[in-house]
Amino acid sequence: MTFIAVFLALTALSCLAGCGGGGDDVDAKEVLAASSAKMKVIKGFHFEYEVHLPEGVKPGGGLFIKRIIGDVNAEGEMKATVDANYGNLPVSLGFVALGDMHYIQDPVNQKWQEIAAADSPVGSLSLSAGTIRILDHITDTSYEGKQSKAGVDTYHITGKVAAEEVEAIAGAVDTTNTFPTDLWIGVENSLVYEVKIAGAATPNEHEDIWRSIVLSNLDTYVDIEAPQ
Repeated sequence: MTFIAVFLALTALSCLAGCGGGGDDVDAKEVLAASSAKMKVIKGFHFEYEVHLPEGVKPGGGLFIKRIIGDVNAEGEMKATVDANYGNLPVSLGFVALGDMHYIQDPVNQKWQEIAAADSPVGSLSLSAGTIRILDHITDTSYEGKQSKAGVDTYHITGKVAAEEVEAIAGAVDTTNTFPTDLWIGVENSLVYEVKIAGAATPNEHEDIWRSIVLSNLDTYVDIEAPQ
């Protein structure tokens, strides 16, 4: 499953009930169906995935991925920079994903290490198959109104995601709570601009933590190759 498939999964939302909530006569099902058709044919995009902690709250021990910024193409190949904390030490890693192989750049000597995706520390936080499961199972969808994202008018649609669908994007889940989820889809172009998932995935996380994926440079192809 490719990263781009995350957003193709919006087609599954078209079978869910959508109700107006922003004062406009907008059918959430129609918005999502149009977005699915458009996202199927784009060449790629730039993305920013981020984990947001409340002000003053520090991440726990171990590896905590704060942010992944990069590009993905239609083949699902990805090139990005990963900002993380390992214990109390901030680290920044170069990262390339090509099929079942990941390449991770050592932050100290800048050398690249080749590793199977199944064994990759970044692989435990899936922005592909895991996220598609999340978006594929959104329920209680509602149209909330229009909002500007990156200077573009978008439809704001909300819903809920079950705990078992959040595991891959959060890295680990130990809760039965549902997660409020927001989507922003272009009014004129039907492209997805942002996804937000709120809530703690484990008892060790703050209850007000939330995760976002912001898209830009939509329909832009990036040639991604294995690092030398």
